[in-house]
Amino acid sequence: MISTLADYRSITANMAKSLGRQASSTDSKKEIEYFETHIGQINTVDDFLKDNRLYTFAMKAYGLDDMIYAKGFMKKILLGEPDASGHVLVDRVQDSRYRDFAAAFNFKAFGDDPSKPKHSDNAEVQDLLDALASIKKTSQEQKADYDDETDRGILYLRDISQYITSTVDIEKDSKLSSIVRQAVGLPQASPDDDVDVRAMQLDGKVDAGAFQDPERLRQLIDQYFAARQEGRKAIVDPYFRPAGTYADSDTEIAKLTQYFRAKIKSVTSAKDVVADPILNDVVRSTLGLSASAQLTNWDAQAKQIADKLDVTTLRNPKTLDQFVARFEARHAAARTATVDAYLRQRLETEAGTENPGVRLALYFRRMAPGVRSAYGILADPALTQVVRTALGLPTEAAKISVEGQAKLIQRKLDIASLRDPDKLDQFIKRFSILWDSQNGAASSPALSLLSGGASSLDPDLLLKLQTIRQGGH
Repeated sequence: MISTLADYRSITANMAKSLGRQASSTDSKKEIEYFETHIGQINTVDDFLKDNRLYTFAMKAYGLDDMIYAKGFMKKILLGEPDASGHVLVDRVQDSRYRDFAAAFNFKAFGDDPSKPKHSDNAEVQDLLDALASIKKTSQEQKADYDDETDRGILYLRDISQYITSTVDIEKDSKLSSIVRQAVGLPQASPDDDVDVRAMQLDGKVDAGAFQDPERLRQLIDQYFAARQEGRKAIVDPYFRPAGTYADSDTEIAKLTQYFRAKIKSVTSAKDVVADPILNDVVRSTLGLSASAQLTNWDAQAKQIADKLDVTTLRNPKTLDQFVARFEARHAAARTATVDAYLRQRLETEAGTENPGVRLALYFRRMAPGVRSAYGILADPALTQVVRTALGLPTEAAKISVEGQAKLIQRKLDIASLRDPDKLDQFIKRFSILWDSQNGAASSPALSLLSGGASSLDPDLLLKLQTIRQGGH
């Protein structure tokens, strides 16, 4: 057996090539093909758990092989529902593998359940919510009201046309201004602007002379009617995904994009996007904005979106198609990420059949940069083993309290340093040398010279000997 460090570096020197070899194996090809073919057809968490082949692939991809049997526990992880005390299981576990798994396979509820009345602890607010619920209309009823408003707008245009001779006349009448602006695709007038400023906004868009010409007036009415018909498409039932429904199923992605296409056409600003949690989620995820930013106030969220996207450009069908394609591509990329994770797991597992130390080193390389505390290390047995070995901690250290172990690790290791690639590499190098010293890998010249007594030497000395052997690198 060659040294752990040499084997580890032969794999990581060209990780893409190593993963490519893994992907080309017959077994991997079959399992990947099955996953890619069937994952989009999963609609519920029960569908997911019943398809043992698919479920097993997913669990292996996130290093949860040893928990494949625990479907009841994993269902709770995936649903993300609070218990009687308001605690969410996936948020309470220290092991990041569970959080990664739940993020990759999202079965959480999303949106407001239309069948349940909204609730507020404030009695006055609750009275208002109850009153609104009692007069809530179906989408069909809303469309009927919308059509009536369109007819009234057309009638108003015809009746008032004889009195309009300038764009100032248009802007003096707020109702007419709203109708005309809808017809020509302008946002509604700002109450902060005076009438002359608002009239200038119509220049080049509206010829007031059209109101005195029957044919041109008919064309303006046709424009208004077409704009209203386009806006009518935005009247859709609220998007709601109940707990246990797979967010990335082909069916749900289609429903979500349909809702987005319908609603985004009535949006005139980033604030309008933020006001609709569904639109906000689609836009933010597509733009690659952090979900945590949704915890800030609406103005801050709107500014983040506006800095990256002029939402009015989405009225253009081609631009909208391109944006939706980006959204769909991000979901496709999430599936690809699971396949990549599966290949990395297989690569690590196979490396471990020859030398468990190599598997541990590869795993540490992948997981350590995401660790934020000593408790994050202690929650993962593999990470703990690497750290204990590299730091030369005695086996007896495992018998002290978790708090005591965490303090011990914090004294000896700067956790933040593991996010530095060079420092991480040095730490793995240290682990590899000490692992070989403790597990009889005698192929290293430095260790061969010390056969029988290497384990008694200081870890730093072993590291220096290995560095000398490799020319200081």
